[in-house]
Amino acid sequence: MANYTDWNQALIDYFIKGTPQGTKIYLSVDEDVIERIGYHFGQSSTSGTWVDDFCTAVRRKVIFEGQVNLQHLKGRDSQGLPKGVAFLCATILAASQMAQEENTSETNYFKRLREILALPGFARPLGMKFGNEAEEPLWREWNRWLMEDRFLPSAERGRGASTTYINYPISQSLLRRTDKDKLRKLFQEKQWQAEWDAQTLFDHVRREAGVFSIHLKDLLTENKQRHEAILEALHQVYEQWKAQGCPTADKNNYCSWSRHLFCGLYRAEDIFLGQVDYSLYPKQQRGRSLESVEVKQGDNTHSLREERRGWYSPLEYSVSQKELENGAKYQITSQDDLDYLILPARDFWILIPDPENPDSGAYASWQAPSLGTPFILLCKQELLSDIQRLQDEHLLKSSCTPQPIFNNSGWVELQQCMVVSQAWDGVFIKNQTLKYALQPSVKLSISLSGGLRVPKIGAWLVNHGPQITIFGFYRNAELKVTRLSDNQVIVDSSQLANTSISLNFSHPGDYLIEANFVGESSQRLIKIVDWDYLTIEKYVPCEVFKIDCAYHICGSVIEQKISTI
Repeated sequence: MANYTDWNQALIDYFIKGTPQGTKIYLSVDEDVIERIGYHFGQSSTSGTWVDDFCTAVRRKVIFEGQVNLQHLKGRDSQGLPKGVAFLCATILAASQMAQEENTSETNYFKRLREILALPGFARPLGMKFGNEAEEPLWREWNRWLMEDRFLPSAERGRGASTTYINYPISQSLLRRTDKDKLRKLFQEKQWQAEWDAQTLFDHVRREAGVFSIHLKDLLTENKQRHEAILEALHQVYEQWKAQGCPTADKNNYCSWSRHLFCGLYRAEDIFLGQVDYSLYPKQQRGRSLESVEVKQGDNTHSLREERRGWYSPLEYSVSQKELENGAKYQITSQDDLDYLILPARDFWILIPDPENPDSGAYASWQAPSLGTPFILLCKQELLSDIQRLQDEHLLKSSCTPQPIFNNSGWVELQQCMVVSQAWDGVFIKNQTLKYALQPSVKLSISLSGGLRVPKIGAWLVNHGPQITIFGFYRNAELKVTRLSDNQVIVDSSQLANTSISLNFSHPGDYLIEANFVGESSQRLIKIVDWDYLTIEKYVPCEVFKIDCAYHICGSVIEQKISTI
């Protein structure tokens, strides 16, 4: 049987593998997740179900003489991983099992946790009398580890006395098993089997929100802070359901992964020729490692190589007008449990600058644009009337006229687009999916610009850190900058929104930047490195581009030809 350490490692991998850096991580654990992870241990369950095996492993690790002992779960293991994650997932499993009609209370929560730990009673178990001494240090260690690994934590204390510590696990639970069953029932009734990406699926599900529970309806319509996490969670449920042959909820086996990889678009521009190319940009599948993935495009086969966390390198293949119009499937030839790389059919694409190198000139469908971030909107011409309506309502601005990207095609680009208002609720356009995609889900964001950036690692040099701008729809916001190594607060003051400020990052390390105003919040992580961190790059030959008879360009250098007599 898999032991506690096996589960601890597997759970961390499940929530981190294939996830882009900067993502806010939710340990959204339920029976579904535990069964899927256990199934892929490659051995049989010894207790009947993998949930039983998991609970047994946790009990053996933390229960001594009828009491909970968490002292040996503090800190990190020999691999540098926080040792308490599997226990924290057990607490989240308890939170996910609270029935819909139950009030969020310590009694209801600890009743569920005691059942998992096989302890009688309803109150806090012996050994966990004080939350700040028992489970909270494990949550803090997990949050700290996430930030050191360039992810954003989501677990936090509650604001009421009765929810101070139980809010940690409750805040992690996104889709419960009952929610997933209702979603599968909806998929079955609507007979949805299209190859939708996460945003398109979300828009279809959101239109049916009236039939869901209060919890699920809130996630779909009200809880803006969890928007990106909900998008991914919904899409995962949908893809797993299709991979199982679209069964009814009562016949779901919970163990399948999606049989497809999805891709976005990567935009590169030759500024000298004025030529724009769009390439397939494959996304990694979250939750597991996939090695040696090969994709067939026509007569060519491409091996997918990781470019950064969450993404493979763009394929050296330009997307055609037909593929952009209708979507496309490309056969995966190297994996028995994967069928296709899918470019979904969409009416529009939103492309943002490279988050790790905004000055590179590259744009891609990395994520939704944050406030203050200019983006490119690639769309069908038929959407231009909707876009004009949004501009007339002063919700969206664009500095350029639409530019066609194919000869005689129905696709155009709008460059330097930016969302400039939050008053979207009273505006209606024909393409509601476009509205949902552009409408800001948050009211604050943090932008980093300038400074001396270190290529490839997303860091800045000491004493040459970035300028910080809090973009938002408020006049002011509270800015807090904390050095993670010693929790020293560098700045904690009110700042004007939409105005850049410079800070002196005089010490190397990882820093957490937080912006807050009346319940709205935003976070960014930055790394500051010393000059000794730099290495000499190997010389890479550059293609020479002839300008005229006297000059040519080689990389970033304009050279004058030297004539000889």
